[in-house]
Amino acid sequence: MRKKIMNAIREHVEAEYPREACGVVVQIGCAQEYVRCRNISDTPTESFTMADDDLQAAEAHGDVLMIIHSHPDVVQLIPSEMDRIQCDHSGVEWGIMSWPEGDFCTISPRGERELAGRQWVLGHADCWTLVMDYFQQTHGITLGNWSVDYEWWIDGKESRYDDNWQAEGFIEVDPANMKPGDVIMMRVQAPVTNHAAVYLGDNIMLHHGFGNLSARAPYGKYYRDRTVRIVRHKELFDA
Repeated sequence: MRKKIMNAIREHVEAEYPREACGVVVQIGCAQEYVRCRNISDTPTESFTMADDDLQAAEAHGDVLMIIHSHPDVVQLIPSEMDRIQCDHSGVEWGIMSWPEGDFCTISPRGERELAGRQWVLGHADCWTLVMDYFQQTHGITLGNWSVDYEWWIDGKESRYDDNWQAEGFIEVDPANMKPGDVIMMRVQAPVTNHAAVYLGDNIMLHHGFGNLSARAPYGKYYRDRTVRIVRHKELFDA
């Protein structure tokens, strides 16, 4: 990266410390420029949320080449899984600078993420996110995103699976007639349906359990006893 841009990033990161700084590198004709943005996160020393109007102003100024933010007071500069997920969604490279050390690294969008072996990040890489990505990658079906970054199922006041599955085009089927691609909806240590898996056939399911890596696992007695319903997307009935 050009020295002028690195100096501009470093000055911004230092000025915002101990808050996380954020901004974008834009291409304007033959020149590149670093544009500072506001971090409007509720926890600005731990995370960043770029102000939408700042990003829109930067995009109007030029083509966004890279999203920048800082990691204050870290022992070692290592992108978090949240960084990587957000980079994936942004579709552009990300640059991260530690402070006060001033180390710098970049990450690139990963494209289609592997379905198994994902780290757990509630609201961003969880059981419903996995179901969404399976349907997009395997069947080209886009599902709505119900994931949120809090444990909505704890007190039973929210029921995101029970309230949304029909609107997403799923139809309940007899468990005796399960086929690969069906979705298993379960109630796991909760008063409401709070977990989902994709049936892959041969008694194997793909799921992302709380706090664990996503995995292919046997659909055994533990999960069968907690199953609420089996559903099939309307576009797969003739598949």
